[in-house]
Amino acid sequence: MDSVDENIGRLLDYLEESGLAENTVVIYSSDQGWYLGEHGWYDKRWMYEESFRTPLIIRWPDVTPASSENADLVQNLDYAQTFLDICGVQSPKNMQGASITPTLHGKKPKY
Repeated sequence: MDSVDENIGRLLDYLEESGLAENTVVIYSSDQGWYLGEHGWYDKRWMYEESFRTPLIIRWPDVTPASSENADLVQNLDYAQTFLDICGVQSPKNMQGASITPTLHGKKPKY
């Protein structure tokens, strides 16, 4: 984790120093990794919270307030739709998922 933290810091510092920070969306996500014996299991394909919670951190200047948190559900299949939406590109009809940009603008998703 120290290495990830250090290198994300380096990336953000570079964006600031080069004048790109205010015009760049930074998105960090990860895999949830493997169980370390929780619930007596050593695999992640189970119904426990550790199996399906993954980090998702987004820095979008002038859109999403710093330090804001959201508990709405997002799946990794929403990422591609979101990237296209941020870029102003219409998603192909046959793509699954939904853009989360409305949520990043502070709107509540429609379930």
